[in-house]
Amino acid sequence: MKKRNLASAILASLLLLSACSPQSKDAAPAASGNSKTAEAVAAQKPEEVAGEISFWSWSPEDNVWQDLIKAFNAKYPKIKVNYVRTPSADYEKKIQVAIQGGEVPDVMAFQNGPMIKNYSPILEPLAPLAEKTLGKDWEKTFKATPMESSKKNDYKTIPTGVAVTPFLSYDVDMFNKVGAHPPKTYDELKQVVKKFEDAKLPGIIPRVGFAGGKSATVTDVFYTLVNQIAPGKLYEADAGKAKFTDPVFIQATNAFKQFYTDQLFQDGNLTTKYDPDLRDMYEQKKQLPMILVGAWIMNDVANKDGLKMGDRTFGLVPMPVISGGKTSVLINGDVPLGISKESKNKAAAWRFVEFMATGDYQTILSKALQFLPVKEGLSMDKANLKTDIEKQSVDVIVNSLTKDVGGIRFLDNASIEQAIFVNLQKVASGAATAEQAMAEVQKASDAVKR
Repeated sequence: MKKRNLASAILASLLLLSACSPQSKDAAPAASGNSKTAEAVAAQKPEEVAGEISFWSWSPEDNVWQDLIKAFNAKYPKIKVNYVRTPSADYEKKIQVAIQGGEVPDVMAFQNGPMIKNYSPILEPLAPLAEKTLGKDWEKTFKATPMESSKKNDYKTIPTGVAVTPFLSYDVDMFNKVGAHPPKTYDELKQVVKKFEDAKLPGIIPRVGFAGGKSATVTDVFYTLVNQIAPGKLYEADAGKAKFTDPVFIQATNAFKQFYTDQLFQDGNLTTKYDPDLRDMYEQKKQLPMILVGAWIMNDVANKDGLKMGDRTFGLVPMPVISGGKTSVLINGDVPLGISKESKNKAAAWRFVEFMATGDYQTILSKALQFLPVKEGLSMDKANLKTDIEKQSVDVIVNSLTKDVGGIRFLDNASIEQAIFVNLQKVASGAATAEQAMAEVQKASDAVKR
């Protein structure tokens, strides 16, 4: 870690500054420093790059990390990486407290959306480094769509994987016990829940597991509902070209509310986070027959032995569609990595980021199945899956990525996204109607300077 001699209050305010803040006065020196860093990186052979760096993230899992660091050190034997892993539910708070206290990791992962924008002022531009080591056409190394968010943020971060969501993961044995089939539509989902209610399996909560306390999970479902009935409308509204009070958004909000009216989600879900809450209920405690989750669930499915999940079998289908809707998924470049401007070992830090985004880690990632590789030409590897139905789940993910993508998982405007989350929670709890909720979201949209 690198200690900084800035007061916490100054640092906190720095993180909230926009590009028009006084920091822009330092643009020229920063560019010069970055150019020197790029030249230094290009001049060194892999085996010559040396240094000790810190890396903070919620991913990869520990089992994947062991393979990753072994492969990395085979190529860069003089670079030591100190990895600090924190569950995703606690990660952003940990980073915020550490940075405000003057403790900045050399390399850090970011959750997409406002987190990257808030911390952008302290991050090293990565495009010059990528151009020096990967060539002028370096962007072609990656799948195009997942890189869109990074491009909008001037490549202060580069993703290491591609997330696809939401899906319904289900326990195959439990479904067989009650005679249920994986649902394709909302009405079929209601029937499945009814089967579990009637079966009264000991210790089983007859509901769909849902992390309603995590903003991204809530917006994942809502955005997907909008995309099921009116593809493209969501992003028009984010750009100010449509109103969130338009009928399609009221319809989608009412569809979200219906999950609660029909009692399809587990009790207390509005304070439930995915990791560790929902993940533990589903995988370890075996309390839920199914959950709404992203394709990253396949990492745990591939690591059932390591997680002591026994011989259970899990299936995966896209989130069921509402009446008149079409199957739709969201994607984003996931676990984007950034390098601190204050890192004393930027050459080593870049080589680590480059390895994560383009090196052997991408092959390791394809087998670990936590995300799809972001590197062009690589897909998910089924080698670590034990059953045919789990291998078919990979086909479901890849097929969805090919033909069912409704759009990017995160909006350009973080304030709108936050308003959507807050007001959907109010709708779910009965504190607001769909019309009231979307009126508040539209107020947030009207306040955005576009």
